[in-house]
Amino acid sequence: MSMTTFLDDITLDELEADPYPTYARLRREAPVAWVPAADVWFVSTFDDCAAIGRGDHGFAGATNHPTLQRVFGKPDVLSSGGDTHTDLRKGIDPPLQPKPVNAMVDDLVRPIARRQLEPLRARSGGELMAEYFEPVSVGALRTVMGLDGLVDSDTLRRWFRDLNAGASNFGLDPEVFATSDRASAEIEDVLRPVLERLRLHPDESMLSHMLWAGREGDAPRPVELILPSLKVILLGGMQEPGHAAGSTLHGLFGEPDQLRRLIADPEELIPLAVHEGMRWIAPIGAVERQATSDVVVRGQRIPAGAIVQVILGSANRDETRFDDPDRFDMERSNRVNQAFGNGEHFCAGHFFARQVQHIMFEELVAALPGLRPDPHDPARVTGWVFRAPKRLGARWEATAAAGSAITGATPARPAPDTRELQVTSMRREADGILSIELTDPAGADLPAWQPGAHIDVWPTDRRAGQYSLCGNPADRSRYVIAVLREAASRGVSAFVHEHLRVGDLLTVGGPRNNFSVEPGTSPVFVAGGIGITPILAMARAAAAAAGSVAVHYGGRERARMAFVDEVARLGPSARCHVSSEGDRLDIDAVVAEAAESGRPIYACGPQGLLDELERVASACGVEVVVEHFDGATAHTDADRAFDLVLARSQRTLHVAPDRTAMEALEEAGMDIRFACREGNCGSCETAVLAGGVDHRDVILTPAQRRRGDRMMVCVSRAAGSEVTLDI
Repeated sequence: MSMTTFLDDITLDELEADPYPTYARLRREAPVAWVPAADVWFVSTFDDCAAIGRGDHGFAGATNHPTLQRVFGKPDVLSSGGDTHTDLRKGIDPPLQPKPVNAMVDDLVRPIARRQLEPLRARSGGELMAEYFEPVSVGALRTVMGLDGLVDSDTLRRWFRDLNAGASNFGLDPEVFATSDRASAEIEDVLRPVLERLRLHPDESMLSHMLWAGREGDAPRPVELILPSLKVILLGGMQEPGHAAGSTLHGLFGEPDQLRRLIADPEELIPLAVHEGMRWIAPIGAVERQATSDVVVRGQRIPAGAIVQVILGSANRDETRFDDPDRFDMERSNRVNQAFGNGEHFCAGHFFARQVQHIMFEELVAALPGLRPDPHDPARVTGWVFRAPKRLGARWEATAAAGSAITGATPARPAPDTRELQVTSMRREADGILSIELTDPAGADLPAWQPGAHIDVWPTDRRAGQYSLCGNPADRSRYVIAVLREAASRGVSAFVHEHLRVGDLLTVGGPRNNFSVEPGTSPVFVAGGIGITPILAMARAAAAAAGSVAVHYGGRERARMAFVDEVARLGPSARCHVSSEGDRLDIDAVVAEAAESGRPIYACGPQGLLDELERVASACGVEVVVEHFDGATAHTDADRAFDLVLARSQRTLHVAPDRTAMEALEEAGMDIRFACREGNCGSCETAVLAGGVDHRDVILTPAQRRRGDRMMVCVSRAAGSEVTLDI
């Protein structure tokens, strides 16, 4: 068969069914080729995909793609470039960085996973894509995006399927585009009112970040600018991680020994399996680039404006890079792959996607013993642009009676003051704020507390959420807390708002008090938003002791301010300042009031409010005592210089204290693959031949760090005076 005949004979149907045999032949015989069925160029080798993906040879985002702009609109974060792309990424990247993700992902995802597993535990088999992986992925996506209460999981999954069909419609079928058009219009109908509200009243949701993050001045991004990228995120956020996790389990099912070892040592092997699963079946199998000028790649002339499909699914099975590339092998030595893309379009959600998958697998193998493939319901995997199992039948051993409940979790290392309390009342106090009443199931008195105290609420065994007590300290029969639904912050609030019900049991720690009023003082109290919760109990106590109390409670809208009536009952010196009603909280006036009376200020609220209050008070000599919502940031000792010994290059590079190993390598002209430069993508993983490593990445497992045979050169350093690399 001639080369022309081979390329002409490639069909979209065969790519959809199983693209890997075609990819292997393309890599061997036509690594850069025009594929008539798709009406675009394909590049299929690891090196070519990396080069074109990162923008070499003048390639850029595909602004004239046959399906993307048709489905998403313009500009979108996938295909835009230059200042537009930079601006869009400023709105998307911040909540997806490792620090904010690590702060919320466990408390967000683990309760959702457990809820999905609850009915499965009572059975001995099922279909895990529809019953586990997709619902957990969708639930996490919905919460991070700030879509709770707007759309249900079934609607999000339908949007994904319809957008997926349109973006993959290389045959340009008008009926397929009609379906994706309906989904696109429905998404805009749901999101436009929310985005218009967030333009006026921003919050911590990802939708709000997309409007406001990284903007200079008072103007948010236009709604029309971010809508196309929102559709991209809805599509990609479903594909990764839910479908990627399904592919990983499918790979493990084909390697029973690897599955047995993973179940025996999940902490060590789940991260390796997830990483390999993303290589073995790249969930986003192809991304698009466009030639900005005539260019010749591997002897093929690609004209200006031509669309090139960068076939990540093929790059990740390139036999020149990976031994036995078609086999799932979670402990393969060469792990660097292109599942998350390259260059400026490297996936913003890569860290979040991996963390969600880790949690899904941790909960899955713990809940379903004897997990194995169902021989009567074989996996069905399709797709080339987006590839994943459509069905994944499995069997396991039933372990729970039908209807058994999973509510709060016992912490892995329970504190002496941890106890089980029952939810006896839940009440809506304001938009997005629920008050929760907790009592002892046996009717016993609860430990005493003083105003300013908080309790720990454990929805999972990994991390608790801290909530101030806002009831009456004299009432030992109950605790009352209030929980703000935080779209992109700690996932405990998602558990409370989505899953907690009256009658459920919660593991609770405390109470503890780090915010008590010094005896003999009569403070001015300042609260912003949900910061009213500790202030309320403190102000009641102060009013009871002194007969009056000064309280300044600020918020954007009255409908989103809890306990407004309670504050009003504290007396004439307790005021609610509502910005939308023209009465913005005046920090200068509050500090002046405290300075004139010689009283300290006790405050709780958003970080920006507290920073401004402390700045103004410091200038006036007023003491401020604050309750922070954010934890402290860990610091390391000052970095020291060290040497990089490059074994194959027979060179030694000096790394100054204020430079990274990657920067030293780049300055020496070494070609080091990278993407994030933050130690969380794994692209720059480099083999270590000698010397200790000060590991600072968030990728390697504890055992891998102990072996000391690799390092992420973008962040990690030598533990001593030198480290030898296989470069």
